[in-house]
Amino acid sequence: MEARAISLRSGSPDDLLGIVFADPLCKSIPERARQIQRALAQGECIVAIEGDRVVGYVILDNSFFGHAFIPLLVVAAQNRRAGIGTLLISEVERRCHREKLFISANESNVPAQRLFALREFVPSGRIENLDDTDDELVYCKWLRAGA
Repeated sequence: MEARAISLRSGSPDDLLGIVFADPLCKSIPERARQIQRALAQGECIVAIEGDRVVGYVILDNSFFGHAFIPLLVVAAQNRRAGIGTLLISEVERRCHREKLFISANESNVPAQRLFALREFVPSGRIENLDDTDDELVYCKWLRAGA
C-alpha cells in the first residue's frame, strides 16, 4: 500500500470532528475539546491532513509568560513514528514570531522527549503536582538570535 502525503494547514472550526477522531482524549476530557475549539476559533491550531483525514494537530499559544507555548501536540495513534510530530513542530517554529518556544510532556512520555531533543529543545524545568504521579517536564527552544 502506498503512503499518502501529509499536508499542513491552519485549522478551522470545521476540523473539530476530525481532531476528536484523531485524539480520543477529547471524548473523556471535556476541557480538552473546549481548548481545541477555542484554538480553532482563534487561528491557533495547525492540522496535519492525510487524504481527507486529520492525523494530527498542534496548538500554538502566545500567552505563556510572554512567550510562545505548545500546550497540545497530538498525532493519531495509528500515525505515530511517521514524522508527523516533527512536521507539526517545524511548522509552529516557522510561524512563531517569539524569541522562545516552550513545550512540555509528562516524565513518562519518553517518545515526546526524544522528539523534543531531535528538534533541539533543551530542558527548562519541571512542574510537580499537575498529575499525581507523573511530573511535567518543560523544554525551551530559542528561535531568534539574541534571546
